[in-house]
Amino acid sequence: TAAQWIQQATLGWVVYDLTASAALLGAVLGVRALPMLALAPLSGLVADRFDRRHALALSQVAPCLASVALAALLAFDAVQVWHLFVFSLIGSSGMVFERTLRNTLVFDIVPRDEAANAVALNTIAFSVTRTLGPALAGYLIAWLGPAWNFAIQGATYAGVSASVVMIRLARAPQREHQPGAWRTMFAGFRFVAAHPVARSMVILGLVPPLMLIPSLSALMPVFAADVFTVGPEGLGLMLSAVGAGGIAGGALAATLARYERIPRMQMYALASFALALAGFALSPTMALALGFLVIAGMAEMVLASSTTTGLQLCAPDGMRGQVTSVLPMFPAFISMGSLLAGIGAHAIGVRTWVIVTAVAGGIVFALLWRYSQAY
Repeated sequence: TAAQWIQQATLGWVVYDLTASAALLGAVLGVRALPMLALAPLSGLVADRFDRRHALALSQVAPCLASVALAALLAFDAVQVWHLFVFSLIGSSGMVFERTLRNTLVFDIVPRDEAANAVALNTIAFSVTRTLGPALAGYLIAWLGPAWNFAIQGATYAGVSASVVMIRLARAPQREHQPGAWRTMFAGFRFVAAHPVARSMVILGLVPPLMLIPSLSALMPVFAADVFTVGPEGLGLMLSAVGAGGIAGGALAATLARYERIPRMQMYALASFALALAGFALSPTMALALGFLVIAGMAEMVLASSTTTGLQLCAPDGMRGQVTSVLPMFPAFISMGSLLAGIGAHAIGVRTWVIVTAVAGGIVFALLWRYSQAY
């Protein structure tokens, strides 16, 4: 996870530094949606039919090699825009399997009645790396250059592969009969479509990736370079502020981690997220912007934790991998939203675009609050 956050900060800075185009920045991040959408069903099949530890270790090999290759290209000043597109595709492919396998592996390690707290604690760990990773990335860009950041990413991916195989799990019982692979791959999607609670959680969970989260990812280099003019160090600081809020949000989710509270948690988190983003876009100073980013990060993590927990607790034990495979599709919508954010920021300005998407998120919140029986 630390490698992913170092990658996000560094890749965004490299793209914008190389092209000075918000639209291309959104496009490079947007292509990550393709593997996420195409491979998510396959990741669920792998999670339910193969050794999850070994599969998780293997999922880090391609991102490791791609990071080392991009580090070399940057070191020799040979990188081109198409290299960045290829890197995004490879990294996204590994992330699809990593996310499904990691979330499913939690239920192999802890008892079911402790699963909600385990997911929340996993969210806190995710947020810690989100806080430290971008800050480290920003300073490494300024001190050593972006090539070293990608080299460090490669090393961390290799470390994950080596450490995950050391986990010891009880042997899972083998089912005598398993349905065909093609039918299994899409079982999770059929379950979500039929289950009313899971369906509502997924619909609400898709709002932030499309409308809100791209403002915290794709557009942050634009704010750092053109709005607040704080350079790569400031970029790392802003991304770390989001992560710091995420740590608090993860702790709050752990405190409130009860299945029956999840729908309300989702709604309040979405409203807070939209309001915080509007405040960030309107902030006249960097200090005030950081405060709103902390609130946005807190709301985002409460929403992510509640969605992940609720969706997995809905799932039967025998098909948790297939249901969990829906989750890697959420970053795909972040990538789509990043593409729209880049185009929108280029057309109407970055501050205006963030305000427009925050208002749109607030409208969705109001409609769901008014008309959805699930909430």
